[in-house]
Amino acid sequence: MKKYCSREIIICLLAVFFLATCKIPYNPVLKSSDTNSLVVEGYIDGAAPTSFKLSRSRRLSNGDTATRRVELNARVSIEDDHQNIFPLNEEGNGVYSSTGILNFSTASQYRIHIITSNGSEYLSDLVPFKPSPPIDSIGWKIKDNGVQIFLNTSDPNNSTKYYRWEYNETWQFHTSYYSNYEYDPNNNTVVPRTDQVYTCWQSDNSTAIFLGSSAKLANDVINEAPLAYIPPHDDKLSVLYSIWVKQYVLDANGYNYWIAMKSNTESVGSIFDPQPNETQGNIHCISDPAETVIGYINAGSSFEKRVFISNGDLPPGWNLLKDCPLYPNIPNNPDSLKFYFGGGGFTPIGVADPPRFPPAGYTASFIECVDCTFKGTNIKPSFWP
Repeated sequence: MKKYCSREIIICLLAVFFLATCKIPYNPVLKSSDTNSLVVEGYIDGAAPTSFKLSRSRRLSNGDTATRRVELNARVSIEDDHQNIFPLNEEGNGVYSSTGILNFSTASQYRIHIITSNGSEYLSDLVPFKPSPPIDSIGWKIKDNGVQIFLNTSDPNNSTKYYRWEYNETWQFHTSYYSNYEYDPNNNTVVPRTDQVYTCWQSDNSTAIFLGSSAKLANDVINEAPLAYIPPHDDKLSVLYSIWVKQYVLDANGYNYWIAMKSNTESVGSIFDPQPNETQGNIHCISDPAETVIGYINAGSSFEKRVFISNGDLPPGWNLLKDCPLYPNIPNNPDSLKFYFGGGGFTPIGVADPPRFPPAGYTASFIECVDCTFKGTNIKPSFWP
């Protein structure tokens, strides 16, 4: 009996083992929504030029790797509930913008009107014009050894409740070495450099969706809403960093739309990528009511704020020594110059010791260690201090 029980136990254990190690693939059935839906991205803005981007969605499948398809040659305008029309101009690449700041009124409601090049007509629902309160402050704190940037805002009138933010980052950085020379590929020679490539700037736009709501709070206050996170030792904070934040006001339906869109895009990438479910916006195709349109239109006056963070404000040890070995003597002969500098992997820094004319050789390092234009621009932004 004992032998029989032991055998049963062994069989049970083996069964449990095989069940635990057997992985059954889970492939959820997702609805393959329209592959050519119009995507409308923008805001009817009373504080900055109104601008919209029009594009087309892609197929929800692994085989569709096409880049974003923009909508060209459309007629786009903003309309109010008093039959006033504000036409937008085509800027190229699917962008349609006003020539300046349009004169909108809080007493009116607004919508977008689109007629595409194939004659399809689209209208959004009329929405109220809601000015944004100011951004109270933009701050930062150390989190997981990196820097978390956050935002504080509030509306003393308790009338905003729903917010969306986007931002642009710009940062100054230096190379490991200062270069006085550059390679001339036309003559296969090293010549004195005419521009500096030690200090550069780089910029990047936010791609995630940032939302906040005070609807469940007694006061219309948003406290430390997280925005950009900068990982430890990132070059963005190696010298001086700036973040420019734009705040939009939403209505409740618009906020719910962006919440659903945020859930979708965090899974698949961005608003222009395939969407795993149909998120209903407030834009409709008049010529074909069954057509799906992606986008939600709100109207109001946005608010902008910029702050700077200096490397000197951070705890010690943020900047790490980069892997930038110095090659002290590249021979000054045609074959060596073409081999080291002609392929673009190395960049000259200065003449080799002892200095003489013509130089016997050149010191050099990897291009990313010497020439900052490899990653950014050496043109200083107009807003930079």
